[in-house]
Amino acid sequence: MALVLFERKEDTLRVSLNRTSALNAINSAMLQQLEQGLKQYESDSAIRALILFGQGGCFASGADIGELTALDEKGVREFHGLRERTFGLLEKYPHPTIAVIQKYALGTGLELALCCDFRVAETGARLGVPSAKLGLVESYEYFARLVRAVGPSWAKKMGFSGGPVGGETACRIGLVEEILPPEQVFERVDVLLEKIRKNSSASILQTKRVITECAQDPNLSLVNDPASPMADSTQAEDFRKATRAFLEKRRKI
Repeated sequence: MALVLFERKEDTLRVSLNRTSALNAINSAMLQQLEQGLKQYESDSAIRALILFGQGGCFASGADIGELTALDEKGVREFHGLRERTFGLLEKYPHPTIAVIQKYALGTGLELALCCDFRVAETGARLGVPSAKLGLVESYEYFARLVRAVGPSWAKKMGFSGGPVGGETACRIGLVEEILPPEQVFERVDVLLEKIRKNSSASILQTKRVITECAQDPNLSLVNDPASPMADSTQAEDFRKATRAFLEKRRKI
Protein backbone atom coordinates (compact mmCIF):
# COMPACT_ATOMS: atom_id res chain seq x y z
CA MET A 1 0.00 0.00 0.00
CA ALA A 2 1.23 3.48 -0.88
CA LEU A 3 1.46 5.43 2.38
CA VAL A 4 2.64 8.54 0.51
CA LEU A 5 1.20 9.55 -2.85
CA PHE A 6 3.20 11.57 -5.39
CA GLU A 7 1.29 13.22 -8.23
CA ARG A 8 2.64 15.54 -10.91
CA LYS A 9 0.06 18.16 -11.86
CA GLU A 10 1.53 20.41 -14.52
CA ASP A 11 4.61 21.93 -12.86
CA THR A 12 3.53 21.14 -9.29
CA LEU A 13 4.37 18.05 -7.27
CA ARG A 14 1.46 17.10 -5.00
CA VAL A 15 2.63 14.95 -2.08
CA SER A 16 0.02 13.48 0.25
CA LEU A 17 0.19 11.29 3.34
CA ASN A 18 -2.11 8.32 2.84
CA ARG A 19 -2.62 6.48 6.10
CA THR A 20 -6.12 7.72 6.69
CA SER A 21 -7.15 4.92 9.06
CA ALA A 22 -4.63 6.31 11.59
CA LEU A 23 -5.20 10.03 10.83
CA ASN A 24 -1.93 9.89 8.87
CA ALA A 25 0.16 9.02 11.93
CA ILE A 26 3.75 8.86 10.73
CA ASN A 27 5.56 5.52 10.97
CA SER A 28 8.83 4.21 9.56
CA ALA A 29 7.25 2.81 6.40
CA MET A 30 5.70 6.20 5.60
CA LEU A 31 9.02 7.97 6.21
CA GLN A 32 10.82 5.53 3.91
CA GLN A 33 8.33 6.14 1.10
CA LEU A 34 8.51 9.90 1.60
CA GLU A 35 12.30 9.78 1.54
CA GLN A 36 12.38 7.73 -1.68
CA GLY A 37 9.89 10.00 -3.42
CA LEU A 38 11.63 13.23 -2.46
CA LYS A 39 14.93 11.85 -3.73
CA GLN A 40 13.26 10.85 -7.00
CA TYR A 41 11.88 14.32 -7.67
CA GLU A 42 14.49 16.64 -6.08
CA SER A 43 16.37 17.18 -9.36
CA ASP A 44 13.32 17.38 -11.65
CA SER A 45 13.77 20.78 -13.29
CA ALA A 46 10.19 20.73 -14.65
CA ILE A 47 8.77 21.03 -11.12
CA ARG A 48 8.33 24.57 -9.81
CA ALA A 49 6.56 23.95 -6.51
CA LEU A 50 5.57 21.23 -4.04
CA ILE A 51 2.46 21.07 -1.91
CA LEU A 52 2.18 18.66 1.02
CA PHE A 53 -1.12 17.60 2.57
CA GLY A 54 -2.91 14.64 4.10
CA GLN A 55 -5.52 12.44 2.50
CA GLY A 56 -8.83 12.13 4.31
CA GLY A 57 -8.97 15.76 5.43
CA CYS A 58 -6.22 15.48 8.07
CA PHE A 59 -2.58 16.53 7.76
CA ALA A 60 -0.85 14.29 10.33
CA SER A 61 -1.82 13.39 13.89
CA GLY A 62 1.76 12.74 15.00
CA ALA A 63 4.13 9.79 15.18
CA ASP A 64 2.79 6.25 15.37
CA ILE A 65 2.92 5.79 19.15
CA GLY A 66 2.29 2.07 18.85
CA GLU A 67 5.44 1.67 16.77
CA LEU A 68 7.46 4.05 18.94
CA THR A 69 6.69 2.29 22.23
CA ALA A 70 7.80 -1.04 20.77
CA LEU A 71 11.30 0.25 20.00
CA ASP A 72 14.38 -0.11 22.19
CA GLU A 73 16.92 2.73 22.42
CA LYS A 74 18.67 1.65 19.22
CA GLY A 75 15.36 1.49 17.41
CA VAL A 76 14.37 4.96 18.62
CA ARG A 77 17.67 6.38 17.39
CA GLU A 78 17.17 4.69 14.02
CA PHE A 79 13.63 6.11 13.77
CA HIS A 80 14.96 9.56 14.66
CA GLY A 81 17.71 9.27 12.05
CA LEU A 82 15.21 8.26 9.36
CA ARG A 83 12.81 11.02 10.36
CA GLU A 84 15.38 13.81 10.35
CA ARG A 85 17.06 12.58 7.17
CA THR A 86 13.70 12.56 5.40
CA PHE A 87 12.52 15.87 6.84
CA GLY A 88 15.87 17.38 5.89
CA LEU A 89 15.24 16.46 2.25
CA LEU A 90 11.96 18.35 2.36
CA GLU A 91 13.52 21.32 4.12
CA LYS A 92 16.28 21.49 1.48
CA TYR A 93 13.96 20.89 -1.48
CA PRO A 94 15.08 23.50 -4.01
CA HIS A 95 11.63 24.73 -5.07
CA PRO A 96 8.92 26.47 -2.99
CA THR A 97 7.06 24.10 -0.67
CA ILE A 98 3.65 24.66 0.94
CA ALA A 99 2.07 22.57 3.69
CA VAL A 100 -1.74 22.46 3.67
CA ILE A 101 -2.87 21.78 7.24
CA GLN A 102 -6.31 20.32 7.83
CA LYS A 103 -7.61 19.02 11.17
CA TYR A 104 -4.34 18.08 12.96
CA ALA A 105 -0.64 18.78 12.75
CA LEU A 106 0.64 17.33 16.00
CA GLY A 107 4.01 16.11 17.24
CA THR A 108 5.99 14.67 14.34
CA GLY A 109 3.24 15.95 12.03
CA LEU A 110 3.92 19.51 13.15
CA GLU A 111 7.65 19.09 12.59
CA LEU A 112 6.94 17.83 9.07
CA ALA A 113 4.85 20.93 8.35
CA LEU A 114 7.62 23.16 9.71
CA CYS A 115 9.97 21.73 7.10
CA CYS A 116 7.95 23.45 4.36
CA ASP A 117 8.62 27.04 3.32
CA PHE A 118 5.24 28.16 4.59
CA ARG A 119 1.95 26.77 5.82
CA VAL A 120 -1.70 27.39 4.97
CA ALA A 121 -4.20 26.03 7.48
CA GLU A 122 -7.95 25.72 7.79
CA THR A 123 -9.52 27.71 10.59
CA GLY A 124 -10.39 24.59 12.59
CA ALA A 125 -6.89 23.11 12.45
CA ARG A 126 -5.14 22.13 15.69
CA LEU A 127 -1.35 22.31 15.93
CA GLY A 128 0.64 21.19 18.91
CA VAL A 129 3.51 19.48 20.70
CA PRO A 130 1.87 16.80 22.91
CA SER A 131 5.14 15.09 23.85
CA ALA A 132 5.04 16.10 27.55
CA LYS A 133 1.71 14.30 27.90
CA LEU A 134 3.50 11.11 26.87
CA GLY A 135 6.63 11.63 28.97
CA LEU A 136 8.56 12.21 25.73
CA VAL A 137 11.12 14.90 24.93
CA GLU A 138 11.43 15.86 21.29
CA SER A 139 14.78 16.07 19.49
CA TYR A 140 17.03 19.10 19.09
CA GLU A 141 16.12 19.30 15.39
CA TYR A 142 12.42 19.37 16.24
CA PHE A 143 12.72 22.17 18.78
CA ALA A 144 15.12 24.15 16.59
CA ARG A 145 12.49 24.24 13.85
CA LEU A 146 9.79 25.22 16.33
CA VAL A 147 11.91 27.99 17.89
CA ARG A 148 12.72 29.39 14.44
CA ALA A 149 9.00 29.59 13.70
CA VAL A 150 7.55 30.94 16.97
CA GLY A 151 10.47 31.92 19.23
CA PRO A 152 11.57 30.29 22.49
CA SER A 153 8.70 31.54 24.68
CA TRP A 154 5.92 30.10 22.54
CA ALA A 155 7.96 26.95 21.95
CA LYS A 156 8.15 26.52 25.72
CA LYS A 157 4.46 27.22 26.20
CA MET A 158 3.51 24.65 23.58
CA GLY A 159 6.01 22.11 24.86
CA PHE A 160 5.12 22.55 28.54
CA SER A 161 1.33 22.59 28.13
CA GLY A 162 1.14 19.81 25.56
CA GLY A 163 -2.11 21.28 24.30
CA PRO A 164 -2.71 22.32 20.70
CA VAL A 165 -3.30 25.85 19.45
CA GLY A 166 -6.05 26.73 17.02
CA GLY A 167 -5.65 28.19 13.58
CA GLU A 168 -6.00 31.85 14.60
CA THR A 169 -3.40 31.57 17.35
CA ALA A 170 -1.10 29.56 15.06
CA CYS A 171 -1.26 32.37 12.50
CA ARG A 172 -0.72 35.09 15.10
CA ILE A 173 2.46 33.48 16.52
CA GLY A 174 3.97 32.57 13.13
CA LEU A 175 3.29 28.85 13.15
CA VAL A 176 1.28 29.21 9.94
CA GLU A 177 1.17 32.09 7.48
CA GLU A 178 -2.50 32.00 6.47
CA ILE A 179 -5.77 30.55 7.78
CA LEU A 180 -8.92 30.09 5.73
CA PRO A 181 -12.28 28.32 5.92
CA PRO A 182 -11.89 24.62 5.00
CA GLU A 183 -13.53 24.99 1.59
CA GLN A 184 -11.10 27.77 0.59
CA VAL A 185 -7.77 26.29 1.63
CA PHE A 186 -6.84 24.55 -1.62
CA GLU A 187 -8.24 27.44 -3.68
CA ARG A 188 -5.83 29.75 -1.85
CA VAL A 189 -2.93 27.40 -2.51
CA ASP A 190 -3.79 27.46 -6.23
CA VAL A 191 -3.68 31.28 -6.15
CA LEU A 192 -0.27 31.20 -4.44
CA LEU A 193 1.03 28.70 -7.00
CA GLU A 194 -0.18 30.90 -9.86
CA LYS A 195 1.71 33.87 -8.41
CA ILE A 196 4.84 31.74 -8.15
CA ARG A 197 4.50 30.59 -11.77
CA LYS A 198 4.44 34.18 -13.00
CA ASN A 199 7.85 34.92 -11.51
CA SER A 200 11.35 33.92 -12.51
CA SER A 201 12.08 30.34 -11.49
CA ALA A 202 15.81 31.08 -11.32
CA SER A 203 15.19 34.08 -9.05
CA ILE A 204 12.98 32.03 -6.71
CA LEU A 205 15.53 29.22 -6.48
CA GLN A 206 18.29 31.66 -5.55
CA THR A 207 16.04 33.62 -3.19
CA LYS A 208 15.17 30.43 -1.29
CA ARG A 209 18.85 29.52 -1.04
CA VAL A 210 19.85 32.98 0.22
CA ILE A 211 17.04 33.16 2.80
CA THR A 212 17.96 29.69 4.08
CA GLU A 213 21.58 30.75 4.48
CA CYS A 214 20.50 33.96 6.25
CA ALA A 215 18.44 31.92 8.73
CA GLN A 216 21.43 29.67 9.43
CA ASP A 217 23.91 32.56 9.59
CA PRO A 218 21.96 35.69 10.65
CA ASN A 219 25.10 37.80 11.14
CA LEU A 220 26.41 36.79 7.69
CA SER A 221 29.73 35.82 9.22
CA LEU A 222 30.20 33.08 6.61
CA VAL A 223 29.24 35.23 3.62
CA ASN A 224 32.24 36.45 1.65
CA ASP A 225 30.34 38.48 -0.95
CA PRO A 226 26.96 39.83 0.29
CA ALA A 227 26.25 41.51 -3.06
CA SER A 228 26.70 38.35 -5.12
CA PRO A 229 22.98 37.35 -5.38
CA MET A 230 22.02 40.77 -6.72
CA ALA A 231 25.09 41.18 -8.91
CA ASP A 232 24.80 37.71 -10.43
CA SER A 233 21.06 37.94 -11.09
CA THR A 234 21.37 41.23 -12.99
CA GLN A 235 23.62 39.45 -15.49
CA ALA A 236 21.09 36.67 -16.14
CA GLU A 237 18.69 36.46 -19.07
CA ASP A 238 15.60 36.40 -16.80
CA PHE A 239 16.52 39.86 -15.48
CA ARG A 240 17.12 41.27 -18.97
CA LYS A 241 13.81 39.94 -20.31
CA ALA A 242 11.73 41.04 -17.33
CA THR A 243 13.21 44.53 -17.07
CA ARG A 244 12.94 45.01 -20.84
CA ALA A 245 9.25 44.12 -20.70
CA PHE A 246 8.74 46.42 -17.70
CA LEU A 247 10.43 49.40 -19.38
CA GLU A 248 8.60 48.87 -22.69
CA LYS A 249 5.27 48.73 -20.88
CA ARG A 250 6.07 51.95 -18.97
CA ARG A 251 7.04 53.73 -22.19
CA LYS A 252 3.70 52.75 -23.74
CA ILE A 253 1.83 54.15 -20.75
